[in-house]
Amino acid sequence: MNEVGFNSEQMKLQLRYDALREHVANQIEILHMLVTTAGPNIKARYMMFIGRLEYQAYELNVEIRRWKRRRELRQAAQNRGEAPDLDKVEATLEREFTEYLQKMARHAQELKKAAKRFSAKHLSEEEDTAVRLAYLNAVKKLHPDLNPNLPKAAADLWNEIQSAYDAYDWEAVRLLAALVESVVSGEEEFASATNVIAELREACERLEAKSRELAQKTKDVKSSVPFIYEALLKDEAAVKERQNELKGTIANLKARIKKYEEAWNHG
Repeated sequence: MNEVGFNSEQMKLQLRYDALREHVANQIEILHMLVTTAGPNIKARYMMFIGRLEYQAYELNVEIRRWKRRRELRQAAQNRGEAPDLDKVEATLEREFTEYLQKMARHAQELKKAAKRFSAKHLSEEEDTAVRLAYLNAVKKLHPDLNPNLPKAAADLWNEIQSAYDAYDWEAVRLLAALVESVVSGEEEFASATNVIAELREACERLEAKSRELAQKTKDVKSSVPFIYEALLKDEAAVKERQNELKGTIANLKARIKKYEEAWNHG
């Protein structure tokens, strides 16, 4: 191959490689934003508008099951001609309903986290753009899928930025991202002129595979909880209808529990 042909092929591969790096970096940033920011925000809104009522209905349903089982245990003792040991009955219920109680505790914790996130100060559109651009720059220069031969200092900085982002510490993300240029150039270097075309081809194939993987992951995330709630949350009438439906269910469950309590107290 003559020098002109060699340089032409290398130039095309370099352009393809640069475009793929940019594309994959954007895919990484978008997926990370969906998982760590957009998703939790949707979940927080769902929990505050609907999830808290679903949790209340679940809790009341569990209480009804406990009342039914309580009556069964008392009746079983009476059928044996024994005076029901109410402490023993309650201890049995605690054992049998351990899984339900644990699930209720997890729901309560999720509600607490959702309320905290829902009431937290959110970034303005300008601030959000600044943080995302800072993170995107860090992805381009530090992400191991785009920069497989980073020095330890760069890898450590990437881990710090990840931790700050996952903790919603936006100021730390901006400050750490500002250090990127000082620890790494961000450009992947190829070994030698004789191998550069082969290495560019290999790098492009690697990035194309990563792009397909990220595209599938993003699709899977968007089709799962909590993103499946997004359309509902945008429809105020549908949200109100679901709330009213759950409030009606809760009222009925409370009435049933009251009847169980009265029947129990009257033997």
